Amino acid sequence: MATPAFVFFSSRRTFMSVRHPFHTRVYARNGSRLLVVTSLILLGTIGCGDDSTEPQFDPSFMVGEWLADSLVVTSEANPAVFADLTALGAVYTLSVQPSGRYTAILQGFGPSTSEFGNLTVDGAEVVFIPQVGAESRELWEQVGESVILQVDTQFDFDLDGMTEAGILRRVLIPR
Repeated sequence: MATPAFVFFSSRRTFMSVRHPFHTRVYARNGSRLLVVTSLILLGTIGCGDDSTEPQFDPSFMVGEWLADSLVVTSEANPAVFADLTALGAVYTLSVQPSGRYTAILQGFGPSTSEFGNLTVDGAEVVFIPQVGAESRELWEQVGESVILQVDTQFDFDLDGMTEAGILRRVLIPR
């Protein structure tokens, strides 16, 4: 005698089959519950877009060739003491590729200084990660086409060979 494909045990439609070796109960409301749960999960997934306020790591606003219109170092101890490096002949250029690679060149005080590395953005900070040396986090602000970068630094304001705490403010304009 052949084994029946389904064996019914009660009015609740409990059945057993070759594919389901254990007793399974099928209720009429399970299909609608499954539909409701699936719909809620789907709506939750679709409805929850990326509204995050997490830092954006997109350096696209910095891509291009930049020239420092202003390089000013101000003393933290006495804001009335400052040095305008562009007025003293300094020229600072910054080149940023779409990949985030950058080249920064400072000319004007002896031999020129070059720095190469990667640039990224972390919220209100532009992060310079040079190939050699420590990373630098600079506050940024975009005003029209200009980008203003501000960072804590050390500078010899009174030319006595000792550096003091200062703030470097660079106003970069597109070249």
